[in-house]
Amino acid sequence: MVFEPALTKLRESDEPVFGPTSFRGYVDRHGIEAGRTPRHISVDSLQDLNSELRAADVMVLRMGSAPDGRGTGFVLVEARDGVEAYFLEDEALFGDVEATSMAGTAGPNGESVERDRLLSFELLPSFSETSLVNVGLASGALSEALDLDRTGALAPPATGQSTFSFEVRPRGDLAETVTHRRGQVEIDTLFAERRDGDLALFVIEAKTDGRSSLAKHKLVYPLLAIAESVPPEIELVPVYLRCRRADGRVRFSVAECSFPDPRERIGGVEELCRRRERVVELELDG
Repeated sequence: MVFEPALTKLRESDEPVFGPTSFRGYVDRHGIEAGRTPRHISVDSLQDLNSELRAADVMVLRMGSAPDGRGTGFVLVEARDGVEAYFLEDEALFGDVEATSMAGTAGPNGESVERDRLLSFELLPSFSETSLVNVGLASGALSEALDLDRTGALAPPATGQSTFSFEVRPRGDLAETVTHRRGQVEIDTLFAERRDGDLALFVIEAKTDGRSSLAKHKLVYPLLAIAESVPPEIELVPVYLRCRRADGRVRFSVAECSFPDPRERIGGVEELCRRRERVVELELDG
């Protein structure tokens, strides 16, 4: 049982947080055969969370380079309102949302746009995660879902991954933050557009796999990583995008979220919450 010693110490300490500590150092100290580190402490969805932690209502968060040894650091945090508070769940977000259909692409005044823009996508037998996001941008589906001032196709977004250091509050009521030290953060999609005349920066975490939830830190970490570089007058908008392709259609389920502005205060990871949801279905030829 990988996390049994940590959970025992967490219960005995009367503290809501265990760590941060090196995962490799932790398993070595306790003689635990854990295999590869990421599968234990890099959680993308509720299904990925270790069963011991789920039963104990405890969340695991990776914290970049370990402060006390080699490898990656992690913390455990007790979830006051159940571990589900650390995840966005598809059924709760999109289960009752009626889809809006789009045939091809739409121009800025509602006119039809040449299908040439989507031809390259229609020729692919299968789509990667990046390709699906680009279809959403090129077709105008994301403009529609996010109510942007610019309708139709959007410019190519910024993407990438790098190492970042920033402060994380594992739970909103905790006074102390924990340092995420030189850890890798991947930003799926980042673009700036105007909405109601004001410039906003949209930070998108996109998923195309068979999972049915998203760990909130997958959006919170990119926000914390870039926040200090973004001028205060630009709104930061976290977005969870679930893409699925079937029967000649691509379904974009878009959950716009809210989170305390990190430039003003660091919110708890579980404080990321839903703001509004839209589902857009795009018809594709081929």
